[in-house]
Amino acid sequence: MAKLDAPLASMVVAGAMGDGNTRDRLLRAAAMEIARHGFKGASLRGVAARADIRAASIFHFFPGGKEELARAMLEHIMDTIATRMTPTIDAGSGLPPADLIVRCAAELWDFMAEHPEYAGALMREAFQPDEETMADVLRENGERIVKLATAYIEASQAAGELADFNVERFLFRLASFTVTFHASPTMRRYILGPGYSAQNEREAFLESIREEVSGDAQP
Repeated sequence: MAKLDAPLASMVVAGAMGDGNTRDRLLRAAAMEIARHGFKGASLRGVAARADIRAASIFHFFPGGKEELARAMLEHIMDTIATRMTPTIDAGSGLPPADLIVRCAAELWDFMAEHPEYAGALMREAFQPDEETMADVLRENGERIVKLATAYIEASQAAGELADFNVERFLFRLASFTVTFHASPTMRRYILGPGYSAQNEREAFLESIREEVSGDAQP
């Protein structure tokens, strides 16, 4: 087995902005502000209003202002994704590769479900960045995760433990669908209907991942 070397404010779960952790509140507020306005259009005043603090207080946590805050927000997202997946990878090291990939996909899905504000910021800055600095942060952190995932999947394919598929396209579909699903509540309701079940969509998504990596997908 291969070894792995509505207003956006309504997107935040009740009470999330009042957890007493000001830095975390600022990161979430920055994500909401950037998801709505992009990096260039986002303002520290808007971030402060969402976090319910004075704008001047932001500089206590992020002396570099908006750019430092935005970089910290994107780095926090990428680091959290990697951190959340590490126990899954360690615990699942004896699992068949298809099972481990599905578990990692579930971790990514659940993180975005818990923090749709981060999904919104990623969709805005990953798909249409309006500041090269922000694109650099995503590229630097994303490449590290993609490189590890690609090496693991390709090694598993070489060992005959996974189907033969294009790894880069697979990872792109996995990430882009997960981010878009959680960042687009209006599109979800429009296409899936107002009565759709988030749990059913999660299960269908994970099953599609399993089918593709196992070679069971219908042609």
